[in-house]
Amino acid sequence: MKGKIFNTQEVQALIAGNKTQFREVKVQQNSDRNSVKMGFNFTGIWGDGAKENSRKCPYQVGQKIFCKESFCLDPRGGILYKTLLLTHDLPKEYAPQWKPAQHMKQEHSRLTLQIKEIRVERLAEISEEDAIAEGFKNGFHEVENVGDFPFNAYDSFAKNWNSTHKKPEEKFEASPFVWCVSFEVINN
Repeated sequence: MKGKIFNTQEVQALIAGNKTQFREVKVQQNSDRNSVKMGFNFTGIWGDGAKENSRKCPYQVGQKIFCKESFCLDPRGGILYKTLLLTHDLPKEYAPQWKPAQHMKQEHSRLTLQIKEIRVERLAEISEEDAIAEGFKNGFHEVENVGDFPFNAYDSFAKNWNSTHKKPEEKFEASPFVWCVSFEVINN
């Protein structure tokens, strides 16, 4: 089973049942490697159709993926998840030794998602309803709002996206093509 990394706020929104979509940027370099080539044709191939520049969607409808999140192995047995513990007040010698999400194995995951729908769209074409499905609501992220207070879920999503995507071609304003993946949580 394939895994996908989610940050703390996203995991909390998954657990609360407020996140039912994620978006993933798909950017392809063209053959001269100097300009970005993005696109989608309706045969399911990403890119301009040339074999070296095309990519099929990394997900399939019906596929199950497991959620990767920061964790540590409890010395008493079991697994601790960073989203569940507030460790900022603990003395350093008692603080858990967190492992980054990319090191999580399937058997350590507590959340399994089943993909229901996949579509391609420009990032900035996200609707207010889809921004809510991404876990944003009433101008606040379901768990935490960062910085200024946008007035709607769309603006909250855009602000959060830009804070987590640093490449200029992936910024919200660049509106790259993204895979929009809808899912349901089937195990937590």
